[in-house]
Amino acid sequence: MITRQITGIVIHCSGTPNGQWHNVQEIDQWHQAQGFERAEEFRQRFNSTLHAIGYHFVIYPNGAIATGRHLDEPGQHTKARNLKTIGICLIGTNKFTAAQWGALRDNVRLLREQRYYPTSCVAGCAELDGENPRSPGFSVADWLAFDMRPLLDHILEPES
Repeated sequence: MITRQITGIVIHCSGTPNGQWHNVQEIDQWHQAQGFERAEEFRQRFNSTLHAIGYHFVIYPNGAIATGRHLDEPGQHTKARNLKTIGICLIGTNKFTAAQWGALRDNVRLLREQRYYPTSCVAGCAELDGENPRSPGFSVADWLAFDMRPLLDHILEPES
């Protein structure tokens, strides 16, 4: 059972080259270098090898979803909204694979419709108080208006 009151789901990108693979352990190291940390009680309960990751979910180019923080654990992914939001990070900058788009849609739907946060707002980091204007590299509002289908200018085509 989730105990935190969640009002939003925030979409981010890793800011790395599109299609390049970075795993959750690397992101954990980046966040540790930035001074992020996780409470020991949460590390003992969930993903004990991750010391600093700020996100709750990371979506890889192949569509696999890695977990970071427990949903009860406040994130470190926005400046002022960590206590009441869930953070999802897409690996890449502004173009994402069809598998990533599908995983993002499914993850947001699961969080909103089938789980605990049916009234939560979904927004991009860039759309919140001007935080990180390049993340996630696309308009989350447009993506939602397009019924969570991939935005045509932001699809990473497979190399031939």
